[in-house]
Amino acid sequence: MATTATTTTATQPRAQMAAQGSVSSSASVRPYKDFLTPLLHRRFTHAALLTLLFCWIGAIYLSTSKSWIWWWFPLGTAGLRALLLFIPCLAVFIAQVMNMEVGGRNTTSGFETWVQRATESRTWMTLLWYCFSGWFFGEVYIWSSSEEAELGWIDYGRAYERPRANENPVVLRCLFMLFSVASAIGFLGSGRDNVKIEEVEKTVQQLQKEGRESKVPEPLRLLYAQAGAVLRHTLSWTFVGLVFAALTYLLVLRTLAWNWMAYPLARLMVRNLPENSGPSGIIHGSMLFRQAVSGCSMLVALWEVSSVVFTIFVHQLPLKRGQPLTSELKDASAIMLSKSSDPNGSLLRGLNAKKTMPRGFAFWELHLISTGFDARRKTVFSEVDRNPKSSWAQTSSLCLAQITAISERISKANEPTEYQNKAAETEQQRRQQEYLIAQQREKTLSLPRIAQRGVLSERDVVAKQQSTALQTFGNVTRSFGQSPGAPNPIAPQARKAIEWTEQRTILNRIRFSPASLQQEADKFALQFLQTPLGEPFRQTFARRVQAVVFGVPYSSKANILHAAKSLVRLAVASLKEDDYGQVAPSIPTLIRTFTGAIANVNRFVGTLAPHWTDVQFQEHDRQVSEVQELVSVLREGLEEVVLAFGEYATSLGLSAKELREAREAVGRRDVRERAV
Repeated sequence: MATTATTTTATQPRAQMAAQGSVSSSASVRPYKDFLTPLLHRRFTHAALLTLLFCWIGAIYLSTSKSWIWWWFPLGTAGLRALLLFIPCLAVFIAQVMNMEVGGRNTTSGFETWVQRATESRTWMTLLWYCFSGWFFGEVYIWSSSEEAELGWIDYGRAYERPRANENPVVLRCLFMLFSVASAIGFLGSGRDNVKIEEVEKTVQQLQKEGRESKVPEPLRLLYAQAGAVLRHTLSWTFVGLVFAALTYLLVLRTLAWNWMAYPLARLMVRNLPENSGPSGIIHGSMLFRQAVSGCSMLVALWEVSSVVFTIFVHQLPLKRGQPLTSELKDASAIMLSKSSDPNGSLLRGLNAKKTMPRGFAFWELHLISTGFDARRKTVFSEVDRNPKSSWAQTSSLCLAQITAISERISKANEPTEYQNKAAETEQQRRQQEYLIAQQREKTLSLPRIAQRGVLSERDVVAKQQSTALQTFGNVTRSFGQSPGAPNPIAPQARKAIEWTEQRTILNRIRFSPASLQQEADKFALQFLQTPLGEPFRQTFARRVQAVVFGVPYSSKANILHAAKSLVRLAVASLKEDDYGQVAPSIPTLIRTFTGAIANVNRFVGTLAPHWTDVQFQEHDRQVSEVQELVSVLREGLEEVVLAFGEYATSLGLSAKELREAREAVGRRDVRERAV
């Protein structure tokens, strides 16, 4: 065991290691973003070049040249048109970069997601960029058409007809803008702007198994695998969107677009146009339909390809030339390709970053280093003179903080329930005290003394006499009807009317009481929540659990999984690679943290009451797949650590109770026996 070699001589002398550590600590550490930003820029450039190729294909499709060379030659009009078509794709790239985050958005309901989106400035900037993309594409598409397309602002008609404003280009431009708004909303709701690390890792593993000997680059294979999905989405979105856009134009935008865009522009070109009497009407309807289908499908296809290509290139492993991102790289001739004076220092700065992008990629890189790069992993144990703590101490504390945060969020989520229970108990005690005080006060009250009465004024005497006279008159009247043998002064019909009125009054009081109104409102709300329109307002059990376990507003699931896996791998590897024995004292904390997180998550999932809006909740809904995956990773890691360090449990400071709790958390009976 390498932990017992703390007093032995390492591969390098201790003085030399200390000197190297002091040099690395005194040197300026480059921020993690200095490595991540150039990497993303290179990937952005590669994605742009591949997208430009598809724009060139689109430019060939729009070409009207009859020459067999110029209709495709990239240095002619086809190349210029391809560059113009690339501008709408570039706008989509900008929108994706602006919204890019690590981890999906974590909210308790769909309505909360849209509220968060609506209050963010980048949401409206995304809408503007998509509108610019659709508008610019429309201009390129219309101006690339031939004269036979009838897309000019003026319809000159035949020789004997007066020129008039043409509505066809207005229709196409409005369709493109409506598609832009719908695509922006769909992009914001689809979550394509988030870097989903788990999906990237699964896809990479699958491609590595299927095509180990393939010479085709990985991005092209991924693009080929998603070609069918892109085609299906383009066709479905085009035809469904056309119906929606056409109805919206005819019912809402037609008159507005004609009065504010079509006729004023046409009047600038031809002064002798007739007076504006409304839209002139669509001419060449079949041709306009073909243009709408081809233009909208081409626009959606460019958006889809741009989004997929950007995702494929940018959402890749944090590696550079097959090495970790923060590592120093040299070619075969010892020429420096990437300089890094303190790789682990830069990585630690990334792990401690506040923004989700550098922090997510840093934990991703740490996981890759822990599992696939032995030489770099050993440096985590050898850098013991780093300020303020060693590399292992800082790495382990940052990773454990991700796991400890789960228990902290669960405790905060349980605080409102505990506070309500305490408040109810306090209120009940207060009411009991008030009741006892009131009873005691009634017992101590005596008859009022005459000396305590105030002196009555003349106004009080007159009012008292009037009230006494009214009371006397009422008593006489009442006695007239209640005298023995006297007839009832109220007729039977009137008596029935009075009784009916009294019953209706009582029913109305019950019906319009606050409790009854609240009951009716709750009934209506439950009926609404059961409809498809009420689905965005449901706070489902799964979303509430994920919001607490993984955090908000963005999920930290990938960071937690990478932190747990990296800690376990580093701890197990320390048995052979930790020459200074600094990992062994951290093992009890690691085991306690993993055990506590597993117990807290299981308890929280088992005891959390469903929200009243979760009208479709069933008991089997407590099995949330994402949370189960997290618990499974923690259990497997805890089992591996206990098996590796079980024989040193007593010397490390672990008690039999803690080992038993760890065994129960793992759920394996043989862990204790195998560990001992």
